[in-house]
Amino acid sequence: MILRCDVVRDMKPSFPRRPEPTMVFAYSLHGRIRAVKDASDSGSHTDSGSDMGTPGDARHSSLLGQSEESSHHDSDDEDHQEEESESENSSQAPGNEAASISFGALAKAHASFGKRKRGNDDDGYGDAQESAGKTQVPRELVNDEALERKAGKKDTRDFSRTSKHAPAELSSKKAVSRRREVVPTQKINHRDPRFEPLSGAVDEQKTQRNYSFLDTYRDSEMSELRSAIRKVKDSEAKEKLKRALLSMESRKKAQGMKEQQQGVLRKHRREEKEKIEQGKRPFYLKKADQKKMALVERFEGMKDKQVDKTIERRRKKKAAKERKGMPDARRG
Repeated sequence: MILRCDVVRDMKPSFPRRPEPTMVFAYSLHGRIRAVKDASDSGSHTDSGSDMGTPGDARHSSLLGQSEESSHHDSDDEDHQEEESESENSSQAPGNEAASISFGALAKAHASFGKRKRGNDDDGYGDAQESAGKTQVPRELVNDEALERKAGKKDTRDFSRTSKHAPAELSSKKAVSRRREVVPTQKINHRDPRFEPLSGAVDEQKTQRNYSFLDTYRDSEMSELRSAIRKVKDSEAKEKLKRALLSMESRKKAQGMKEQQQGVLRKHRREEKEKIEQGKRPFYLKKADQKKMALVERFEGMKDKQVDKTIERRRKKKAAKERKGMPDARRG
């Protein structure tokens, strides 16, 4: 059988998808079956030729001699045709052949071929699994972070961004403030040129002398508050005036104690200056010694009853301060 060249040219070869290992085994099995069939057919032809011993053998040999040359030319075309027919019927013939094969034979064939290499789709699936595994945080790591947060340990991890487009990462141990600045506003800094470094060092004694008239104003306000407390009948308004008066009195008392302590320090400096002129080494008082000297000078100007009251008041204040640090069961 000779195929026309134009027919062969128009025939487009079909490229089937890569078969599974079981299909590959079926293809190979199908090829072996065809080879066995061809061998049996050729054997039958030779047997029939050997059995012919009649006077027509010469004629048969002459016909064979004439057809040898044409068979050589036709064999190539037949092989090409068979290959194309096999490629067209490959999806049908192996399926029929494989239906008669046992599952055990198919399993052995599948194991003999080995694992099939992964394609592009499998590689993409593997990459997706790897990326998913990286993003998932292990449960042990989460538990360790919770224990460290309870223990109060500092977070030493580096939260710097990998790139400027990446979102900022913050530590979970740092508490988020409830007060947040929604609209940024410019902070107004109030400045007083009288107390700035450009105006020179601040002299407290000089400032106090220059603003000493404020003390007289405060004294007059305190006297007005005392008179208002006696006249007001509303209890809430009276309590409010009493709190304002007590605040002004305590501020005046603290200012007087500070002035007394500064007076003791000035007196000590004058004495030390005279001793240095006499050739002695200077002696500098500590703050605790300054307070003691100020307290002694304060008690010297008091009467005996006033001293006793002051000492008792200080003792109660100290006892109340110590009682705050005791447990509730021991406070009674």
